[in-house]
Amino acid sequence: MGSMKTSLPPSFKLAAFAAALAVVLAVSFGVARAVAPDGLADRASDEHAGMDMSGSDEHGSSTQAAAVPGLAVADAGYRFVPEATTLASGPAQPFRFRLEGPDGRSVERYRLLHERELHLIVVRRDLTGFQHVHPVREPDGTWAVPLDLPTGGTWRAFADFAPTGGPAQLTLGIDLQVTGSFDPGTIPTAAAAPDPRFDVRFDRRDDDIEIAVARNGMPIETEPYLGARGHLVALRAGDLAYLHVHPETGGAPAVRFKAELPTAGTYAMFFDYQVGGVVRTAATTMEVLDGNGR
Repeated sequence: MGSMKTSLPPSFKLAAFAAALAVVLAVSFGVARAVAPDGLADRASDEHAGMDMSGSDEHGSSTQAAAVPGLAVADAGYRFVPEATTLASGPAQPFRFRLEGPDGRSVERYRLLHERELHLIVVRRDLTGFQHVHPVREPDGTWAVPLDLPTGGTWRAFADFAPTGGPAQLTLGIDLQVTGSFDPGTIPTAAAAPDPRFDVRFDRRDDDIEIAVARNGMPIETEPYLGARGHLVALRAGDLAYLHVHPETGGAPAVRFKAELPTAGTYAMFFDYQVGGVVRTAATTMEVLDGNGR
């Protein structure tokens, strides 16, 4: 008996192709889940559900940015909301902002960090013009502070705080556009506010950074300032990731800090210390050669 050929209608062929494609996709997805680490596929689905193609969630932060402090404007439901992001250059420029909680209202209760509810760090993106100030909180929850902005350019403001009932510590950052002339600077390698009487030496030993201060060539012990004998801010060049560093006890007259330097790169170190009732800032850079902070 001869063979018989049957001509299928176009609609049937299209349906069959779609069914075959669905099987291929289902098998591919099953293979992906089989080779992925446990929970990775589920996490990817959950993360993409609330994120746009830029990697930002509905609050304007990213999961990667939130992993390192200072890179996100929002994290854990909290948000840094300035009244304006364009400021004039010059001394005593008013800067006002709110810190919103998960309910969208201004945060009103804080735990103290080094004797203050809030530490505001402001620096130009080329790591010049560093300042560490403490704004005043108004009755409606708005924070206000005058900033010293001697030059134009893009500046970065970091709000470092611990909301009551929230995370142990948060650092949120936002860019400020400052009008005026701009000449690119260089990452600091000497004291930010030079005083020929003082010499500040930074030594790195594994995860510790030891800072020694000498006056007229003689080692001295710095005075207590905001509950410690000095405060250190570390910023990663390139993205200005804000690294938490914590003072340790002992080691006088030097001041020792536990540093968290997670990746290779250049880090700018800003050390605030007090002698004779005057707070000074010294700065330097450190090179990290690998991703283990070494």
